Amino acid sequence: MNYQHYYEAMIEILVDNFDTDIGEYNGQIELSVDEYNDSCSIAKEFNVAYNPDHSVLEVLHQSTPEVGEITSYIVSAPALGCVIDYLEDELIVDFED
Repeated sequence: MNYQHYYEAMIEILVDNFDTDIGEYNGQIELSVDEYNDSCSIAKEFNVAYNPDHSVLEVLHQSTPEVGEITSYIVSAPALGCVIDYLEDELIVDFED
């Protein structure tokens, strides 16, 4: 998987869900099936934590698929933010502060 490409794509999606006052992601966002699957793969591969009691993968698995044929998922922006923060913190991707 190209982590840099994934990271850049997710940053574009998350930008509107970042609260600059508190420095955290909030709300929910819509991901395509591929974006959702990539997010789950990274969360699983690196065992990314959401909080002390839950992993990001557990939170993503609670996501709501669109009705009918599944073409997208509504996911927690804070959970996806944890994946992005992990990739930055572990220096897996190049980023600008």
